Amino acid sequence: MAANTRFVGGTAHHLLASVAEGARAGSAEALARVREAVAARRAERGGHDEWARLCEEAGEFGLALSEYQLAIRDDPDDADALGRLAALYEERGEPEHAVECAERRFRLRPEDIGALGALIDLLIGAGALERAGEVVESARGRIDPVQVDAVAGRLRTARSVLDDEEEGDAEEPAAPTDADVVRFAHLFAGRENVYARQWWNQDGRGGYTPVHEPFTFQVARNHLLGNVTVGTYPIRLDGTATFFAVDLDITKRALETARSSVAEARRLRDLVAREARRMLDDLAVLGLPAVLEDSGYKGRHLWVFLEAPEDAAVLRQLGSLLLGACGPTSPDLHAEFFPKQASTGAGIGNLIKLPLGIHRRTGRWSRIFRADGLAEPAPHAALRQHPRVSREALHAAIAALKRRESGPRPAAPEAGEGAEQAPAWTAADFDTHPEVGHLMGHCPVLVALRDKAEKNRRLTHDEQVVLAHTVGHSGAGVLAVNYLLDRCVDVAPTAALRTPLSGNPMSCAKIRKRIPHVSGSVACNCRFDFAQDHYPTPRLHLRTLDPAALAQPAPRVEPAWDPAERARLLGGLRRRQAELERESKTVEGELLCHLERSGLDILELDEGVFRVRRDGIVAALEWEPKTA
Repeated sequence: MAANTRFVGGTAHHLLASVAEGARAGSAEALARVREAVAARRAERGGHDEWARLCEEAGEFGLALSEYQLAIRDDPDDADALGRLAALYEERGEPEHAVECAERRFRLRPEDIGALGALIDLLIGAGALERAGEVVESARGRIDPVQVDAVAGRLRTARSVLDDEEEGDAEEPAAPTDADVVRFAHLFAGRENVYARQWWNQDGRGGYTPVHEPFTFQVARNHLLGNVTVGTYPIRLDGTATFFAVDLDITKRALETARSSVAEARRLRDLVAREARRMLDDLAVLGLPAVLEDSGYKGRHLWVFLEAPEDAAVLRQLGSLLLGACGPTSPDLHAEFFPKQASTGAGIGNLIKLPLGIHRRTGRWSRIFRADGLAEPAPHAALRQHPRVSREALHAAIAALKRRESGPRPAAPEAGEGAEQAPAWTAADFDTHPEVGHLMGHCPVLVALRDKAEKNRRLTHDEQVVLAHTVGHSGAGVLAVNYLLDRCVDVAPTAALRTPLSGNPMSCAKIRKRIPHVSGSVACNCRFDFAQDHYPTPRLHLRTLDPAALAQPAPRVEPAWDPAERARLLGGLRRRQAELERESKTVEGELLCHLERSGLDILELDEGVFRVRRDGIVAALEWEPKTA
């Protein structure tokens, strides 16, 4: 690497260090600063490889690609940047560019076994076996012959593995009707002004080319007839998507192993099929029924369709939680979630190939599978009957996944040892808890934030900070803040507070500066004449609260009887009840799946026994507590 690419100016280095931790954690504020910094530094020379690595770690692969390209502009002999560029191009489905970068890297490092192996794997993956053979022979005499033979072994078995993959090709499906084409085009419509076309040459090179035209019915028909193969960019121009998908695939390392063993290749294909069916079951338990598809190459796609467009940021949050909770259980597999980005900025995002077409690399038709693992004989009828997921069900699934991922939380103060665990906080507690209720009763900004979290289920980063640094300075405040953060579908479980915050609470002035869109919409003009010794902050309102009330931990004081207030309280309790019922059904479904897979009808615990009761095809769990 040339010396100039190692140099990072003091200001740029300071900025990189200041945003790195937040960007790696997925902070929206830090990611925005990274995008701004990358855009501002485009004309500068040096340091682009450091920014590229940060962008990769933060999941901003488009920016990472651009930064590595700038690193090559600064230093055409930067072999490390070429290696990362090759990997990113491969992930984007652009093997031609990936091979080009890997070839340049190998020319720079002709004695590097790693550079040779990476290039050979890309050529094998691209089907360019003849060129791979030429490269291997050119390396003899420069690299340890044992290492070269190992690479050559992968190449020798590649053809037999590829031949084996082509067994069981699907028959050409029946021609779609006009209604099938229209339905397909609506179901898989992504970005309005662009789609991608897959291509593959006789020499084994291929990829996707963006076509900057609308995805029309005629394009959909040609895809279904096998005339072209189309990919879609899921995020629409307004930042929403109407579906999400999981791409389950075999890892590169496992594929390398399979290239030396046909039996291993078969094992991996069975593994990916089995794991895909397991993920299909997991999605169903979450209330997210999916369509399972054989992509036509070596993986599976799971597609879930939405009743209403959803913000890509919410779907990205779902994807992160989903892959964490239900992702591959084998290290030989990896999964990607689409849409990959929370927003596309000036780009178009990542594409995913549409189902029911031909994979240009293998020439195989993509197929839809039934839940029992058999190919669906009438795929268009299956798509017509497949349910779409409501926004309420989508948000309930996110809430359930967040609860699974959440670590230990502060418990409700009244929950003693051995007591049945009650919800740590409910909507009613905002009205009945003396401290939190007093704050909410006197600060209109906090009331507005609570309303937004409960109704819109979204909070910006600044809104979360204001809540935490005003309400979250006590045990009850932590429970209240976490309740609101859990309600939000775009807030990660890691944002939850573990302990009460110390230090000075946020001032009213800082609140107005951070969230003027909220403070400006309400009567944010409190007077604190009784506290002239302190800067204005919402927590000063607690000085007007009877100290005796603060000393009582969470007394359930019924508010003065008012029909409107009681109606709101009832609404909050019923929403909470509905959430608990949904979560109960989710957990029951998980247990039923586990028992079914294990061939069991009973699950014994120290406290009692769960028994499976069946009524026809409907199964349920019944609890029988043990008697003393």
